[in-house]
Amino acid sequence: MRVSGFAVIGCLMLAISAASGQNVYDVIVAGRTIGSLKVFDEKGAEDTETHRIESDFKVMFYKGSYSTQTNYIQGKLVSATCAHHVNGDLKEKTLTKTSSKTLYEVLFSGEDVEDKPNVLVNKPISSTITSLYYKEPINITEVYSERYGKMCNIRKLSEGKYGVTLPDGKEGVYSYKNGLCREVKTDLAGFKLRIVLKEGKTAMR
Repeated sequence: MRVSGFAVIGCLMLAISAASGQNVYDVIVAGRTIGSLKVFDEKGAEDTETHRIESDFKVMFYKGSYSTQTNYIQGKLVSATCAHHVNGDLKEKTLTKTSSKTLYEVLFSGEDVEDKPNVLVNKPISSTITSLYYKEPINITEVYSERYGKMCNIRKLSEGKYGVTLPDGKEGVYSYKNGLCREVKTDLAGFKLRIVLKEGKTAMR
């Protein structure tokens, strides 16, 4: 089955318990493990917190990476960075930062978004797509997409299972057990991508 590297990145972005350590996930397409995703626990000083995810994959002629980092003070997002590279080239980068004129300003850069206009977000943000790897979204109805610079609806599908709809209409399903994200499923370009927790494995700093 032929799978485009760009399609895989799209899936990872769709997919990307109070943080319980540095967890490692397998990235699986069509039954094959094509890469890994690492979730880092980086608690800072009092009232500050950093969430960071790094993913690498290799498929066909594509070798890529995807990363996000979000920074919080007193539970409120103050900045977020999301970037992905393919074969060493920066394809897309999104920077969300606090602004004096509004709550947040969102800036886009990279080959694929050269002409994309900046975005303003005028509401406080306490949860993002990245935070779904750190805690189960109990009683949460929307999360912020670090890639799109927009809020996304989230709904409970069943016990421990939640669906997140992005602005492009794609949906990811996040499954939890004992508050920990165990698996993320999404569908893009006619194939399924799964991000599955490797039991007992932790990422190295």
